[in-house]
Parts: sequence; C-alpha cells; structure tokens
Amino acid sequence: MKTLVAIITITFAAMLSAAAPAHAGSKYQTTLVPTTSTSQPGFSANGSSIKINGMRALKGKIKKVVDGAGMLVTTDPMNAADNYTVEVDLAVPATAAMGTVSVSFDLTNGNGTFSADISSNPVFTGAMLGDGVSVLAVRVKDNTPAVIGTGGFAIE
Repeated sequence: MKTLVAIITITFAAMLSAAAPAHAGSKYQTTLVPTTSTSQPGFSANGSSIKINGMRALKGKIKKVVDGAGMLVTTDPMNAADNYTVEVDLAVPATAAMGTVSVSFDLTNGNGTFSADISSNPVFTGAMLGDGVSVLAVRVKDNTPAVIGTGGFAIE
C-alpha cells in the first residue's frame, strides 16, 4: 500500500514539473454608471456594464438611456454622427504604452450593446503574453459628445 502511494505521489510530482507554464484567463469588468442620477441626459446603472477579456475582446451594454427631456433615446443606424461612445483608457506598464480605445454604438428605445476586437490597437504594440494591462478610465459619451457616465459603481 505504501509503495502504491509513493508511486502515485512521484508520478503526480513528475507530471506537475513537466507541465509548461499556463496563463490563466483574465478579464476586466465594471458597471457603467451615470455621472449623476439627478439630471438628464443619463442612463440606468442597473444592467449597464463593460468587460474586456484577456483575448482583447471588448463588449458591453447600456440600459435606459434618456435625453435631456427624459425621453428614451433611439439613434439612426445609418447616421454615425448620432452614435453614443464608450472610451476606455488603457496602459501596458511593461511597454510604457498608453492609449484610448473607443467603441461607438446605436441605441434602440434607450438600450444598446457594443463589442469590438481591440487586439490591433496600438496600445498593445510590443505587449507579450501575460503582460498586465491597466484600465485607467472608462467614459460613456452621448452624441454631443458630453461625458454622461463612467465605469465604477453606483451608491445604493
């Protein structure tokens, strides 16, 4: 019995030492929150979010966007000038690179989704597998383009 346990232990230790280093998947995720809940334009923090995974895929959603009159916003898919935008400031400390990723999107009845492959963004030039990426700021801009929200949390 002791011999069997020793063989299993040695085999397991050998398997662990022979394995190549693994890079765990990672992601950044935060809630999109309005800059103020007491004035328009704005949106609901409940259900509004953004995430970026280690494969540099950015996606998110925004809920109940209202204009200055408190009406739900619908933008024209054929007119990029009325789109809303999410901007994310990124830094890769290993390369000292910094930059902003912008994703524009349309709204239907106050709701919108957005996604983008940001792997070709210049901020990642020279970055290696496993390098850390800092998210410095997240901004939501309306079509004027005024900042109407940020990444963070809402006071409950």
